[in-house]
Order: sequence, then structure tokens, then C-alpha cells
Amino acid sequence: MEFAMLKMAVGQTDEVEADLAAAELIKQCNMALETHEPKAGWLLASHDLELESLVRLLRDSYPNIELIGCTTLAPMSSALDFAEGSTVLTLFASDVVEFSAGLGRNISQDVGAAAAAALEAAGFDYASKVALCISTPSVEGIDPASVTDELGKLLGPDVPVFGGGAVPDFPVVMPWLGGKQFFGGEILTDALPVLLLSGPLKVSVGVAHGWKGVGQEAIVTKADGNRVYEIDNEPVGEFYRRYLGVAEPALANPLAVHDELVDRYFLRAPMDYDEEVGSATFLGSVPEGATVHIAMASTDEILAGTDSSLNEALAGYPEGSQPEGALIASCAVRNLLLGSRTHDEVERIRDGLGPDTPVSGFYAFGEISPLGEGSTPRFHNETCVTVLLGT
Repeated sequence: MEFAMLKMAVGQTDEVEADLAAAELIKQCNMALETHEPKAGWLLASHDLELESLVRLLRDSYPNIELIGCTTLAPMSSALDFAEGSTVLTLFASDVVEFSAGLGRNISQDVGAAAAAALEAAGFDYASKVALCISTPSVEGIDPASVTDELGKLLGPDVPVFGGGAVPDFPVVMPWLGGKQFFGGEILTDALPVLLLSGPLKVSVGVAHGWKGVGQEAIVTKADGNRVYEIDNEPVGEFYRRYLGVAEPALANPLAVHDELVDRYFLRAPMDYDEEVGSATFLGSVPEGATVHIAMASTDEILAGTDSSLNEALAGYPEGSQPEGALIASCAVRNLLLGSRTHDEVERIRDGLGPDTPVSGFYAFGEISPLGEGSTPRFHNETCVTVLLGT
């Protein structure tokens, strides 16, 4: 019998033994699914688990699902809220929404080829009625913004892309290594998995961060990809020193970069500083000629960004309809900066949606979403993305 709805089942566990973790995830998801058969899954796993055993056990229980995912610093869900070192499995069931997964390999060698291969394997063509693309790519050894650029070229502005970068094991050292992707029964690195949701699916997206620009606007006068050398014709270190008193950029003070196409700001988190040259590497490219601010935010302002993300998604959801699920991508840096208040992020989202809406998400190495209605996907840092789904 057809059920014209989306059923989203969420399980979360903090077990560190793979067999116990798998059993708990399967039990929770089966209870939420009731009698419905899952068609696809999204796995957000802790590095603490024996991942090969976990994936094998999940595949044994759900052999026919289209499965993607990645490792994460910490997931969040309506099943257990926020818990570092935990794992979340989200299963989707519907007789009206179609699910198809694809994979691109060797993303660090050719991002465009990997994106094209992933979408081709998922059966995408321009006649497809794709409502949402979920992706959890590797962002190691590349400009992460190139992933969203390439997916945007292929999918166009009418298909929202959601997700985030796979998180390496902590503590992170530069260059970091070890973020893993899941695709079917495979565990990979240097890969780009996608999950396409097609058909009569309602989707709305909210994206916000809470940081505010300080000081005067400035222009990036020398940059190469995600390495910025000069802002207003002076070394990046001197630009930061002018406003903050220290040359080395801090994670708490990202660059707010103006996107002229949508007249909004996105953030770029500093990852590495070259004291001798005075340049900084950011998690994502900063275009030469871009208008930027140094950005600052208190804990309350960061959480206000969470509220704004949810409110934007709610405002964009069809009036009179109730979301049947929510997907969240927040930033690992938000987790670090919020500290003991990290729980507040998912709690605010759950309170805003009500107890009956399942929620699933994670703290990522960069977030993927459009930046406003009708825009192609952007790669964000230190941002909270909310996606609401329903039929």
C-alpha cells in the first residue's frame, strides 16, 4: 500500500563496540520505521568505532538501502541530542520519493570528474526531478569550495545541495588526514558520495552563523585559492593585527566574505598561518577582489545564528505543511567555541520544530548549502545549516 509521505527514522548511540552500536542503531530505527521499509540511509559515525564491522552489520540488516555518510566530530539528533563520540544512523522510507546514491573517487586529483562520476552513478540527468542532493565529501588536499562549485555547475540553482566535509580524527594537525566517507558497504577516503532525493519532496533551507563584521570593509588584493596573502595591499597578518592586536588569525575570528550574487556574507575559517610571509590558509577559497570583514561573535550570538538558520528554513517551508524531518549541518568550530553550551544548538532546533519532528545532523569540516533562495551551493565555515523535508 502506498503511503504518500516521508518517514525519517533516527537512531543514535554512544556505544564504542561496533556490535553493540549497530544493535542499538537498528533497534531505534526499526521502532521509528514501524512497518515501513527503508530505502536510503545517512550514517554519521565516530572514529572511535571499528567502522568496517559497523558498516557490515548495518548492511546485513538493511541490504537494499542506498547508504552514504562520513565520520564526524560529533553528531546530533532527536534520539540523543548532542553527544561527542556518538554515531547517528538516519533511514528514509517513502513510496513517493525516490532515492539514488552515487560515488566519485580520487576527488583530490580531479574534483570536477569526481562530481560528475558521483551524479552519473546516481542516475542524475537534467530531466530528473531531483529535490535535494546530500553529500559528505572529503575536503582534504583540495580547495573545499571547488566541490560545491562543481556540484553547482552540474545540478544548477534549482537543486539544493546539503551536507558537509568529512571530519578527520582529533586532534587535527596540518595537513590533516583521515576523514572517511561511506558508500554502500565501502569505507573510503578521498571520495565524494551523493544521495539524490527525487519526486514530490518539499525542501526548505536556512543558513546563518551569528558572526558580525568589525572594522571597515576591506578588499582582498592578493590571493591564490584558499591562501590569502594581502588584504588592502598589506599582509593578512598585519590586517588582523590592526584590529585584534595579534597577527595570527584565530578560529574565533573568521573572515566574513561578501557574496555579491546574493548580497550575503559567508565565513572562512583560518586553518594555517605563515608568519614569515604573513599569509593565511582558509578552509575554502577567498576570491581576489572580494570584500571582507574580520568577524566576531559571542556565544549568545553564535546560538542566535542557530535560531536564524531554523527561522529561515521555517519561513521558506510551504505554509500549512508540517515538516516530516530536519537535517542539520553545523561546524566543528562552533562545537569547539560553544563548549559546554553545544547542547543548546540542537535543543533550540528541536524546541522550534516540536517533539514530533525527527532531527539528524552533525558537526562537519565545512558546511554545504545554498546561500539564499535560488543560489547554487556554497561551502561555508562556522555556520549552521537547517534543511526541512516533507511531502
